[in-house]
Amino acid sequence: MQKNLYFLCPSENLEAVIEKSFPQENYFLSSLGNSISFSDDFILDINSLIESKGIGKITFILSNNNRFILDAMKNKEFKYIKELKEYYKTIEKRKVLTIKSYKNKNFTSLITSHILKTKINELNSNLFDWIRNKISIEGKIYDPTKNMFFDVRINIIEPESLFLN
Repeated sequence: MQKNLYFLCPSENLEAVIEKSFPQENYFLSSLGNSISFSDDFILDINSLIESKGIGKITFILSNNNRFILDAMKNKEFKYIKELKEYYKTIEKRKVLTIKSYKNKNFTSLITSHILKTKINELNSNLFDWIRNKISIEGKIYDPTKNMFFDVRINIIEPESLFLN
């Protein structure tokens, strides 16, 4: 049986949905809006968890209506939470770049994909080489209206790679 580690936002209560949709041996780590930071000590803990539990797959998941991403894009009610300050700055910068770069008005999906893609890359670059070669890391966006998970858009154009006036 495959063993999976999921990074989730606790405000979304997705554990039961994941257990029903992906009935394997599942482990969960949570942070607000998947704003998790990978300190050296935390990376050591993740490497140990992967090794001790035999985890073969890691998935970062956010819903397409994550309250922290939506708040960072509009009201900013939680911007004074110490752990979210940099996260909110990142989302605001991403919002500005995305609006300049895309005609599509579904900016939330693009920003959510970017956040998950960034977390995938951060974790992947910090894992021990021998562990990185044994596991897969992916991202999914959950749509509660359809009760479905969608793969993160890995192939989106990064706005900072474009020359914008």
